[in-house]
Amino acid sequence: MLTKFKSIFSIILLAGILNAAPPALHVYVIPFDNVKNDVGIGWLSDAFAEMVNAELSQHERIYLKNKDGLEEIMTNRSLLLQQRPGTKNLLVLGKFERSLNKITISIQLIDIATWDELSNGRVRGDYNNITDINRKLSESVNTMLIPYLPKVEKGPYPTLTEGKRMRIPPSYGEKAIDMSTAIDVAIIDLEKKLDLNIGARGEIDPKGLREENGEWVLDISKDSYKDDRPENQINTHMMVDVLSNLMHNPYSVKIERPQFNYDPENRKEFQIVMSVNYGLKGNIIKDMLTSLPYSGLKQDGNLTVFYFNRDKYNFPEAITEKIQYGKYRTIPVIQLQDANGNPLVILVDSPDQSIHALNSNRVIYKPFHYFSNLIDFTVGGWSMQVALETVDIPVSYRFNMDVNQANDISRVSLKFIPENELHDFLNNLL
Repeated sequence: MLTKFKSIFSIILLAGILNAAPPALHVYVIPFDNVKNDVGIGWLSDAFAEMVNAELSQHERIYLKNKDGLEEIMTNRSLLLQQRPGTKNLLVLGKFERSLNKITISIQLIDIATWDELSNGRVRGDYNNITDINRKLSESVNTMLIPYLPKVEKGPYPTLTEGKRMRIPPSYGEKAIDMSTAIDVAIIDLEKKLDLNIGARGEIDPKGLREENGEWVLDISKDSYKDDRPENQINTHMMVDVLSNLMHNPYSVKIERPQFNYDPENRKEFQIVMSVNYGLKGNIIKDMLTSLPYSGLKQDGNLTVFYFNRDKYNFPEAITEKIQYGKYRTIPVIQLQDANGNPLVILVDSPDQSIHALNSNRVIYKPFHYFSNLIDFTVGGWSMQVALETVDIPVSYRFNMDVNQANDISRVSLKFIPENELHDFLNNLL
């Protein structure tokens, strides 16, 4: 009988504890709706959702759900009944559109249980200042959710807590022993380094300060951080994939059909106009925002700079060398070819004077310099920066050509060639 009474009492006590636990708030954040299906700003659909998630993740007892979580709760509405009493399920619905250089975002807060609109907001900002839009969006969502944040009410039973149990603070004796040991270790290490430098231990530290033929030398070629941290391998693999794509093929190009106009001063020649528009591919910034956990982000007009630190990444030697030697920089080479694919005109948009000196009897060669790389990399001992410039470069290439040769042009080809491979590429054509 006593055992049965204890079991009943335990069940009642457990039920009381569960009921006394503070309610939770489930917030479903899905990609924002691109109202006008503007391809150029399509990447913002996921970016705005990530901004909201980053802001709400700072609140305690808010459980963030994505599109999959919303589909699950919509497919099986009975899941709402299995949640802790007082739990709310709210959906953040967002849509945006661009007008000239302004972005307008509309936000709705929906109660999933009843589909009632609880609140709404509107944010407007400059497309060239995503940082400011992020701040306004975060403030708006925070304001809308404040009335629905869980409030912990004290009950007659202890509440369930989350997290790890705290360690008992060390005693003064333990602190004294630890400090004394640390001092002893530091002194021994210092003595060893001093002895090594003066040769007292029979050897000289090759990385330490030493005297060589009257010259004091300190080798700093090896930094104090570890080159490879096992915990950074996953992030490093992602970084290598994304940066390799950025270096290999980051540009989008629009080429208009060449215009052939008779030269008024020489009827035997055409004045040919080649119009090309250069720009970065639209998904590049989206991939950078959503794929890699960057350490910092700076927005300055059309320039976006991502910062990556060694606390999250290892910098592979191949990537580092490619950046340091500028092997990612490319030059656009345009070929106007005949029906057999033979080049009749080669346009090389390069400032290199040695390239300008090249010539050929078979190919009409014209150098230009209008294109500029819209992506730049910098790597140091601790950090790496990736700068992206979201502008278009409209270029109009103009040159004269013999009428008979111009009539043989049937195809236009444009290829980005790495700077260090440009000479070899052209020598094979000329």
